This record gives sequence, C-alpha cells and structure tokens, in this order.
Amino acid sequence: MDDDRPTIRQWAYAAPNAKINQAGGDIIDITIAPKDRPGLVSVAAPTGRLPEHLRGRDEISAELLEKVVDSPGHAVVLHGTGGSGKSSLALWLASKAAAQQRLVWWVSADDAQTLSEGLREVAIQAKANPEKVAMAWAGYGSAPDELWRALNAFTGRWVLILDNADDPDVLAGAGRLSEGNGWLRTPRSDHGLVVVTSRQGSPRTWPPGTILRPVTSLEPADAGQVLMDLAGSRAGSPTEAERLGKRLGGLPLALRLAGSYLASSDERLLVPGAETPQTFADYLAALDERVGVLDALPGDHDDQRRERELISRTWELSLDLLERRGHPLARKLLRLLSCFGQAPVPVDMLDAELMAAAPMWAKITPESIARLLPALLDLGLVDRAELDGRQALSLHPLVRDTSRHQAGSELDVDQHISTVVELLSATTDGYAMTPQTWPRWQALAAHAESALELCRAQLDQVPQPVVERAIAMVRRAATFRRYVHEAEQEALDVRAILETQQRTLGELHPETLATRADLALLRTSPAQAEDELREVLDVQRRVLGERHVDTLRTLHALAGRRRDRGEWSAAEQTYRHALKILREDHGTDYVGTLAVWHGLALSLSKQGRLAEATTEFRAALAAHRRVLGPEHDSTLITLDGYATVLAQQPESVDAAEQEFRSLVEVCSRKGGDTSEATLAARHGLAITLRRQGRHAAARAEYQAVLDLARPLWGDEDPRILACRANLAGLDALMGDTASAGTELRDVLAIERRMYGDAHPSTLRTRLDLVPLIAQADRAAAASEANDFIDLASRTLGREHPMVQEAQLLRRALTQVPMSRRDRRRQERAAARNNRRRR
Repeated sequence: MDDDRPTIRQWAYAAPNAKINQAGGDIIDITIAPKDRPGLVSVAAPTGRLPEHLRGRDEISAELLEKVVDSPGHAVVLHGTGGSGKSSLALWLASKAAAQQRLVWWVSADDAQTLSEGLREVAIQAKANPEKVAMAWAGYGSAPDELWRALNAFTGRWVLILDNADDPDVLAGAGRLSEGNGWLRTPRSDHGLVVVTSRQGSPRTWPPGTILRPVTSLEPADAGQVLMDLAGSRAGSPTEAERLGKRLGGLPLALRLAGSYLASSDERLLVPGAETPQTFADYLAALDERVGVLDALPGDHDDQRRERELISRTWELSLDLLERRGHPLARKLLRLLSCFGQAPVPVDMLDAELMAAAPMWAKITPESIARLLPALLDLGLVDRAELDGRQALSLHPLVRDTSRHQAGSELDVDQHISTVVELLSATTDGYAMTPQTWPRWQALAAHAESALELCRAQLDQVPQPVVERAIAMVRRAATFRRYVHEAEQEALDVRAILETQQRTLGELHPETLATRADLALLRTSPAQAEDELREVLDVQRRVLGERHVDTLRTLHALAGRRRDRGEWSAAEQTYRHALKILREDHGTDYVGTLAVWHGLALSLSKQGRLAEATTEFRAALAAHRRVLGPEHDSTLITLDGYATVLAQQPESVDAAEQEFRSLVEVCSRKGGDTSEATLAARHGLAITLRRQGRHAAARAEYQAVLDLARPLWGDEDPRILACRANLAGLDALMGDTASAGTELRDVLAIERRMYGDAHPSTLRTRLDLVPLIAQADRAAAASEANDFIDLASRTLGREHPMVQEAQLLRRALTQVPMSRRDRRRQERAAARNNRRRR
C-alpha cells in the first residue's frame, strides 16, 4: 500500500472545481479565507431608519411580537406594494426583538449576490465552521444547507429578516423556493423566526407552511397621523392631513417624503411669486399639478405604475423645493446617486474636483456638496448609512430604481455615467485588496458592476475610454469576488465584460478572446472548460499566432484543465509546448515561464517519472527563488512539489524531510499553525516520515493535522479526505486493518460522490482497499483489482504507478498457493530445464 495521494496543498492542483489564475502568471492555488477575517457585510438592522411612531399596524405588529416572544419556529412573509411600509414594520420588530435579548440579523435580498453575502455572514455568526462556509460559498458544497445546519443547531433565540425580496427566485439559491430547499426555510428549532418582506403574496410562490401577512396602505386617519407626526400642526389640521394622506394612497414612503417636505417650513424664505407649498392643502394642490413626472419602468403593472408615479411626484416636489432654496444641483445629485449599485455609497467618494470634469458638474464645489447632502437627508430623499465605520448614503430601492430609469432617459446620461466611473476609478485604483478592506470592497464591487451595466445600456452615448475604465473596474471586482469565493458573481462579472467587449471591440479582438478564456476557466466542469479553451485557442492561433502571449496563456490554462481531469500525459505535452516557446521568447525568468515550468514538473511526478520530475522541480525552484524570492507563495508551492517528489524516492527521502521541516517553519511563521499552507506542509512531512519507516512519528503528525484541520474544514473537505485516507493506510500497515478498512470505505464513498469513480484520488483510495478486501476474500479482491486496472488504464495510462501496483496485486491474488510436495516437483523440473539449456 503506497502513500502517493495528493498532499493538502497539492489537492488544489487536482480538485475538479479548482480555479486557476489565467495569464500564465501565478501558480495555481486555492486560498481559503482566514477564520478571523472581518465580515464582508453588516447584518445589523438599520434601526436609524425606524420611524418614531409606527402607525396603523397594531394588529399585525402584535402578532409578530407574539411570534418573537414564544415562537415554535416560523417563516413569515410580509407582502405589499412598494413603499407600503413593510421594511419599517420589520425594523420595528427587529428593535423589539433586540430589546428582548434576541439575536437579530438583517439581510438585504435585493439581488442574489447581496443576499448570499449577507447570509454568509449570518452563517458565521450562527457558529458555522468558517472554513466549511468558505468552501460552500465557493461552490464546493451547498451554501443554503450549510446556513441552515448552523441556524437549526444554534441554541440562542434569533430573528432573521430578509428585506426587499421582491424577486422570490433570489431566495431559491440552487434549490427550489416552493420546495423549501433554497435560502428560505422554516426553522426546525423552536427558537428561530424568519421574516421576509416582499411584493409577492401568492401562496404558490412560497414554501409550504410559510405564513403570509399582507401589509396594506394606511387608513386615512392613520395616514393623517403620520403626516402630523412629521410636519406638526403648523401644516394644518388633522382633517387636512387625512385628506392629503388619502390622496397619497396611504403609502408610508410617500407620506414620509411629503411630511419631511412640510416639516422644513420654518427654514423657508417667502419669496414673492414663488409657489412653495407650506400646508397640507398647499401640498395637495401642488401634487395634483405634478402629473406624469416620471415614466414607469418597463414591465410595470398598473398598480406598480401608479405607485411609482405617485411617489415620484412627492420627491419631485421636494427637489423643486431644494432648487428654489438655492440647490439647483439637488436633482442631478439624486440622479447620480441612483447610478451607483444597491449598496452604501461612501460619502468620501464624492470628490467635487473629479465631478467638475463633467459639464453638468462644472460649478460643483466641496462646500456645495456639503450643503446638498444634508438637504437631501432632511427631506428623506436619501438615508444615512455606514460602511466599514465611515459615513455613507443609501436610497430606498423604489427611489433608486425610478430615479435611475429617469437618469437613463435624459440627454446627459453619458455625463452621469462618466462621473460615476471617474469617481469609482479614483477610489479603486491602487486601493489595497486585503481582508481588512473587504467590507468596503463589497460595496465598491457592486458599484463597479452597476457602472458597467449602465455603460452597456448606453453604449451609443458613452465614450469608449469610459467603457474601458468601467471594464477595468469590473475586472478588479471579479478579482475581489474570487478572493472571497463568490464564484457565481465572479462568473457574472466576467461574462458582462465579455459581452461588452464583443459589442465594442469585436469577437476577434485579443482582449475579447482573452476574456473568453477567463470565462472558460470559471466553468465548474473541467470537460466543458477544456472544450471552450480549445475553441478560444484555435481562434487565437489563427488571429494572433502560435507565439502570442495570449495564445500561450490559453495553452497554459488548457494544460491545467487536462491536469484537473487526471490526464497527466496530455497535460505534460501541452506544458512542454508552451514552455519551449516561453523560454525562447521571454526567457526562464518570465513569470509565465515559471508557472508553466511548475506545471510540467508536477505532470511528470504524477506519471511516476520521478527522476525527471526531480530535475525539473529543482531547476524551477531555483528560478522561483531567484525571481520571486524564497518566501513568495508560488515559491513555497514549488518547494512543496519538490519535497513531495524527493519523498517518493528512497535515496532522497531524508532530504525531503529537511525540505518539509523548512517549509513548515516558513508557513507557520507567515500564516500561523492552522493556515492551509502550514497544514499542507505538515501533511507532506507525515508522508515523508512514513516512507522513512518511522510509523509512530508519521501517525502522530497525521493525527495532529487532522486535530487542527478537522474543526476548521469538516470531515468531507478534500484536504481532510486525503489525510484521513493516508492515516487509514498507515493504520493498516501497523496492523489495525479493521478500523483502516472502515475509514477507507467511508472516504471512498465521499470521493465517489464528490469527484466520480475515475478521479485519481478516488482510484488511490479504491486501490488501498484491495489488500484489506483480500484478507477476507481473495477472489473478491482479485475481481476488484481487475476492475481497477481496466478503469485506471483508460484514465491514467497503463504505465502509471498505480496501474502497475494494481497489476502486481492481481498477480499475487490470482496465484494458487502450492503444497510443499508440488513446490519440490516444480523445483526439480526447473533444475532439469536448466541442465538442458546448459
């Protein structure tokens, strides 16, 4: 039984879904977010938006509070029209639950990405394993399942609020919402409550058992009281307030905008000829004059159209007021803010000097921005928010969507877009991407994606340099998504870039082709990725030539996909071809050369050609140290590969031990004792100790790795499976065959489910089981060896060490043991044959 399965770090090269960095630069690796990283998004309830009084909701608020106090586990959907006060009701509930010592999480469900980011943070706060969360959200498991395992096991009482789930499909995740296997489920525990706010109230939409509660418009008396709360008696009588409230449809958002408008009457200067509403009656008259202020969005139903038109009239009146009060840029600033993504907009990003480059902002100054923002806040047109401890602004989704639609229909839409891109570029260019900056990057990425979406909608008006800068920003956003394992959004970002380039640059432009290759690499299926890379490669060879650096990058990526499928011989040939051209054209010190060189050495080692692999790894390691430095991540990965190859050869196993011990020291110093790199190095050291025959020391090292990594990663993590199988193999050598067999069968079942029968790691575990099967049934073991050889020969090639090992096992198992008399007869016959030959 041999121990040649991948080490923890090498697993990154073999995992079916492992991503690699295109551009032929960085060595392929998987980085798991550290356990102590800061949260990406806040999941605290935005209680600063809570109105002082909650009017007209006595019955439904009492029912909700009862569920918080004594909940057997419920999922409740608060449904109603836009601006009907669903979020305010949920905020009220959040404040009451917090006052009763309940843990409250508030997650925006505006879109799939925002929801996923928030629920990942909920899973962490609900005591889910951070590394399991990282793997699940990276696509190596079910993120909804991981979330609900944590929530159902959480012992404290909690309330989870999913706000603005107007598109219920967002809550489905990878499952089906109506079947209850998506993000939204009914808590199994008796101490959890889920509350959803949505415009969708059809029972067919929601999972069985979901409680649906409509949130309707306020009655005139309650609507009038809201206006009185905000504007006071100076604006008129309760009867007049009721009349205006009825005209506003009892929509709380419209009431808030109107009340905030009238509340500022004390600050208003009465200029002759200026028709400025100061009372409920004045506002009602002005409202009726403001017909058709904004167009409804395409696809709006009649009710939605009426809502948007009504609410747009209220804020347009507010903007008219600001213009009369000396803020002519207020309307434009609201349009500009609506062009950002559905995330907090950092106040420090609104740089007047950069904005002034656009004609519409020629007169803007820092002082005017400082005056404009409080004016918008006072009238309720924007809300205060916080982003990583700094001041930020947010817009109600209805205000944002409608104002954004209006901005897109204006003649100067290109200036809005150019300004957003300019502000974002200045903020993101050179901005570090570290765990400490991830919360801010979460918002910046959403804004960059929004900017490119606007560019794509207005390509005929937006200058090409602006489009290119937007693409550059979304590339950085995609990089961030990769860092935090948001694979789905990363793919969406790259696809948006590709579609934009196809329209602006053409299908055959080098940048378009390079992006096609990037997108192919994000395919979860190596076979699909290889097919798409082949197509791109054919076009690049025809258009750019065989030696163009983009062609070589795609060739490198293609070799990686073949490697991921266990096709080591094909990968080797591809690596050799790319390496030859890279050395001739760019030299051995080019970073792309180093990456391909490492791939070649690895492919040789996986084919059992250890002497060749040792030579290549040694030379590649020297080049890495010279070019990148001795402690660069890519250098350490190459050192790991070199030490692994040394450990597979009896004459160099002692040297391997020294290399692994050196690697453990560096990785521990850089990342800590529980970092992936440190655990990988210790796993390699354990393999080396076993090959030295130091079984007790090897077992202690394996066990130490499992003890440290298992609580972080879980039993089914690919790196844990490798270590579990190696430890089981060692136990079998040390005589504990019963427990070894049980553990190997458990590992094999998981590997078959996760990777399939033909994956090299599945095959390795299956082969390790053959000798254990033979102890009970030699015929069954021989049959298993036959089946293994047939499959592994097709997958790995007949010369692969595992195939040769299996052939030796089969030969031993199929030989019939001879009696002592028959053995003596065979020996005498052999002696006679020898005499005849002499």
